Amino acid sequence: MKITITGPPGSGKTTTVIRVAEMLRKKGYIVGGMVTKEIREGKVRVGFEIIDLLTGEKDVMAHVDFYDEISPYRVGKYGVKVDVIDSIGVKAIERALKEADVVIVDEVGKMELFSKKFEEAIRKCISQSEKPVIMTLHMRLRHSLLSNIRNNSEIISYTLSYLNRNVLPPLIVKELTK
Repeated sequence: MKITITGPPGSGKTTTVIRVAEMLRKKGYIVGGMVTKEIREGKVRVGFEIIDLLTGEKDVMAHVDFYDEISPYRVGKYGVKVDVIDSIGVKAIERALKEADVVIVDEVGKMELFSKKFEEAIRKCISQSEKPVIMTLHMRLRHSLLSNIRNNSEIISYTLSYLNRNVLPPLIVKELTK
């Protein structure tokens, strides 16, 4: 089973998949993959860290301080470190495909798709994995991979909103565990 969750920035996609992971773990499932969390200084978002759900390994993949000097890859005010996406994100996905019961990928977005290895790992999740995969998708990004995912009739797709963000995690867990 493949599930995607999309929604506007700040709608709770990451929170939703973290809640799903916690609920599945309580039921005895091994959950792997990666999540991307905001880094804030006060109320201001200054970057994003990527976290391996199985090992807890994490590193900063995008930051305002990376904009000028460290990375040629940019999204808005953030410089993006593709090597961190590869060394933590891609490895987390590959590890989850081997060792976990459920694979989570948060998020398939512009920053992550700078990495060709990440794109390959997502294609593998969709086409080769028999394991359940839950992915969050950037809502407006135009990319051939995202078009293929959105147009795949075998993938269950949810759009997150303020109204459904509390009911979606138990609904997804119910779908995965029936």
